[in-house]
Amino acid sequence: MIPDKILRFLDQYGNLAFAGTRDHDLMPYGHRVSGWRAAEDGRTLTAFITEGSMGHLLESLADNRSFALTIEQFPTHETYQFKGRYLRQRPLEPQDIDVVDRIRARLVKNIRPLYPKAPDVLLNWFVGTACLAVEFQVDEVYLQTPGPGAGARLVPEEEGGRR
Repeated sequence: MIPDKILRFLDQYGNLAFAGTRDHDLMPYGHRVSGWRAAEDGRTLTAFITEGSMGHLLESLADNRSFALTIEQFPTHETYQFKGRYLRQRPLEPQDIDVVDRIRARLVKNIRPLYPKAPDVLLNWFVGTACLAVEFQVDEVYLQTPGPGAGARLVPEEEGGRR
């Protein structure tokens, strides 16, 4: 289960994401993500994949069901990676678009001070247009924030209680 602190991060602070899959030969593939939603029980996440990032996605998921999602808060780079097992895909629903729009606004708000003269259309481009929702069961959560502790597994807790 995803800890409450990380669920709050996902809902209120995370603003940039990327997903990874692999094929049967362990060849990795990256997929841009426009947004995400955690299930109320904290056991699954749904990632909204961008239009231009569908290459090898469905084939890899059908082959081994492995899915990883990395979400960060720019510019602090607080980052978590969620690894698990693909459950299903579905078309986007209206409430998914609302989530993507909220995450886009959050990212633009955080980028704006760095690029005060950048056109809105350019800043909005960073969060692409979603075209597919991928739901997966979260089996592991890792801290990926740069610095001491990066790479530590948070869920399930590593032996010896390292956090």
